[in-house]
Amino acid sequence: MKRAKNLRESFHYAFNGLVYALQTQRNMRLHLFSATLVMVLGWLLELPRREFIAVLTAVMVVMVAEMVNTAIEATVDLASPTLHPLAQTAKDVGAGAVLLAAIGAALLGVWVFLPRLGRIGHDFMVRWNRTPSVTVFVLLVLMAVLGLVIWIPQSQGDRRRRPE
Repeated sequence: MKRAKNLRESFHYAFNGLVYALQTQRNMRLHLFSATLVMVLGWLLELPRREFIAVLTAVMVVMVAEMVNTAIEATVDLASPTLHPLAQTAKDVGAGAVLLAAIGAALLGVWVFLPRLGRIGHDFMVRWNRTPSVTVFVLLVLMAVLGLVIWIPQSQGDRRRRPE
């Protein structure tokens, strides 16, 4: 295992971990699309700064939990290639942490977005009239992330790390 010699290499390894999670974990791709959708919705509805920060924090907690769960699963698979009850417990607890984070994020989302969803059409038109080019750009970013979520498993899924 290589150690990072400098900050640039540290970021490179961290980016590799993020790419690995996106390539191999279906739920991570779903979290990425959901996060993008929620951020676009927050922008469209002009959430107050504090609420936007709360939503962003919840989104990041879910994605970090998913990546920690992926690391736990890889470590358990390395340490216990055969089925073992404690290995299963470790994997289940990791998955439970992601579930708990996702439930918390969903509840926060309901609390923040539900009262505003009735005016989404109006808010979209206000955004469109005020900044049509930015609105188109944001919608294109959302579509690009959706395309990425769909495309990654088809083109990169077979590059998963395997023991040699």
